Amino acid sequence: MAVAKSSRGSPEREIIRHGEEHFDIQSSIRKRSQSIQIRVFYDPLFGKRIFLNESPLPRLSELLGTFNAVLFSPEDVDLVLRYPHERRRMLDMLASQASVAYLLDLQTYQRALNQRNRLLKNGLSSVQADIQLQPWEFQLAEAGARIVRFRTDAVRDIGASACKYYASVTANGEDLSVRYQTLSAAEEVGAIQSILLGELERQRERELKLGYTVVGPHRDQLLFEIGGRDIQRHASQGQMKSVLLSWKLAEAVFLESIVREVPVLLLDDIFSELDTPRSHRLLGLLNGFDQIILTTARDPDLPMLDYHRIAI
Repeated sequence: MAVAKSSRGSPEREIIRHGEEHFDIQSSIRKRSQSIQIRVFYDPLFGKRIFLNESPLPRLSELLGTFNAVLFSPEDVDLVLRYPHERRRMLDMLASQASVAYLLDLQTYQRALNQRNRLLKNGLSSVQADIQLQPWEFQLAEAGARIVRFRTDAVRDIGASACKYYASVTANGEDLSVRYQTLSAAEEVGAIQSILLGELERQRERELKLGYTVVGPHRDQLLFEIGGRDIQRHASQGQMKSVLLSWKLAEAVFLESIVREVPVLLLDDIFSELDTPRSHRLLGLLNGFDQIILTTARDPDLPMLDYHRIAI
């Protein structure tokens, strides 16, 4: 309901219950003493429609900020931390909640990327490529530079918080580091745009052979390391879960700092694969957050009732 999309990135048609022809999801939110109704309706014939207080919204961007949430699911541990495109999607989902401008840039970038890739697959000559690809390259560089700048700033802030949360949960001296790996270390949007545009031109002949775009923020990396070693290759399942939980808590702090609204934390099965000391320390951290919806099969051996902000 926060972004009117599946947290799994699944197409809408795959969310329809087997044997049904559509889905209709409705929610009621209490915000600043006001009741807000959000409805997301989809059927294959008419597509997805979003309603706010029973009024249809022409664009998804008009829903953003109405309800903010951060989700942790155990299925995400392997999916997100082992696959670069899933880490980028996680970052994009958060950034889109934090900034409508980011979402619009992301949509512009994706449209231009799809058009450029379509042209690259058509087997253009060098002369045709100069004429037909340049307009899309300019859009890619312009929107892409702003995407890179926002992501870089966001990862710096979220990463700093995530490292502190990880140290609190593990309490074993392990050092977590988070960094955003992109084409350029330039800080100004104009400089990033020039570098992106130059690299697109430089890679054009190679991309004409490959049939797709190999440079840009859609290829950037969000990297997590423990003790200087990539968690994708070297971390245990428990370590990866602790990393993702720490990142999600840091997401909530970041989102609140940007939108000035406290997001809801949705935490599913967070204590599995965590030993008792880590689970206790995590509970202590959660006590500092606002509304949390938490599921666990472990509560008999955890002191839930010791935390006045947790209701069972």
